[in-house]
Amino acid sequence: MIKVNDVQLDFDITSPSDILRYKQAGERMEAEGAGLTLPTLSPDDPAFLDAYVDMLNGQLRLFGNFIDDAFGDGVAEQLLGNNPSLNKVAEINDALGDALEAQGNEFGVKLQKYKPNRATRRAQK
Repeated sequence: MIKVNDVQLDFDITSPSDILRYKQAGERMEAEGAGLTLPTLSPDDPAFLDAYVDMLNGQLRLFGNFIDDAFGDGVAEQLLGNNPSLNKVAEINDALGDALEAQGNEFGVKLQKYKPNRATRRAQK
C-alpha cells in the first residue's frame, strides 16, 4: 500500500502484477498521447481557447486513464477531485514518485536483514 495525497492505493513495487499493470498503463498513455500537441493557432485567434481547452482535456483524460489503469477505477477522480488541472497532475505525479520511492526504501531496509546470504551469516556466528 502507498499513500498519495491522503488516498491509499493498493500497490506494491515488489508485486510483478502491480508493476506490469503500471508499465502497461504507461505504455497505453504514451501511445494514446502521441497525437496530442499544443494548439498551433495564434493566442489571439478566436479558436485558440477552444483548441487549448481541448488539449487540456485530452491531457487530463490521458493521465486519469493512466491512474485508473494502474491503481484501479475511480482513483483518478479521488486524486484529481472535481476540478482537475495539469497543475494537480504535476503535484500528484510528484507525490506518486515520492510514495513509490518511500516504498522502495522501506523494502530495502527489510531486505538488509537477509544480507549477506544465510550461509555467510551462519559462518559469522
